[in-house]
Amino acid sequence: MLLSQISPIGFMDSGVGGLSVMRYARTVLPNENFVFYGDNANAPYGVRPKEEVVALSLAVAKKLMNEKIKALVIACNTATTMALDELKRQLPIPVVGICPAVEEACGLRKEGKVLVMATPSTIASDTYAKLAAPFSHHVHSLPCPGLMEFTERNQLSGDELHQKLASLLSEVDTKNIDVVVHGCTHYPFLEKETATFFSENVIMIDGSRKTLNELVDILKEKDLLNKGNQPGTTAFFTSGDENTIQLMKQLFEAK
Repeated sequence: MLLSQISPIGFMDSGVGGLSVMRYARTVLPNENFVFYGDNANAPYGVRPKEEVVALSLAVAKKLMNEKIKALVIACNTATTMALDELKRQLPIPVVGICPAVEEACGLRKEGKVLVMATPSTIASDTYAKLAAPFSHHVHSLPCPGLMEFTERNQLSGDELHQKLASLLSEVDTKNIDVVVHGCTHYPFLEKETATFFSENVIMIDGSRKTLNELVDILKEKDLLNKGNQPGTTAFFTSGDENTIQLMKQLFEAK
């Protein structure tokens, strides 16, 4: 397959959460063309068995391949933990995923306590277990069923979200947490409300930086970086309601 420097980079997620990754990517790669596909009709992936997530991820990847993408970013923690290897095996382009930034978090506060908030399937995955194992004495892993749906509904603040977070965090000594890891790409959009449960000095991070570092390294190695000086274009697709496209644009452009 012949790849071009001006071909777009594809981003995929089970819904709109992966836009947090693509939004960061735009700051790193301002001249690249992006195509985002949200599988909103099948969200959330975090409650589905591995076989379903792999099948759904492959279907989305093939749709993005029709857009002549030169690389694919799996901007979904659940899809990364369950489908990354299979997508790398089947696709003729570079594929990178995103994982909870456990090692980075532990490096920020050497003796501090780290809270990883993620979907139940991510927390239960072998991939996450291997990531967290070396830091188990520092890390508290918190499954957060039902949280990503707030981003899908564009419900980024308010009493219902606050009550949901209060319930999820009830078992956590939040005032003694030094770093919070957003282990789902939907969660950075909920950061303002989430932060109200922690001390003012808490650090909140996600895996976007590591993912983009990996992507840039691969594009450089393969001489696929767009060397033009024009701002990159952005396109949005969804398997769900077409009204979701407007939400995608809103979240992508949010400051």
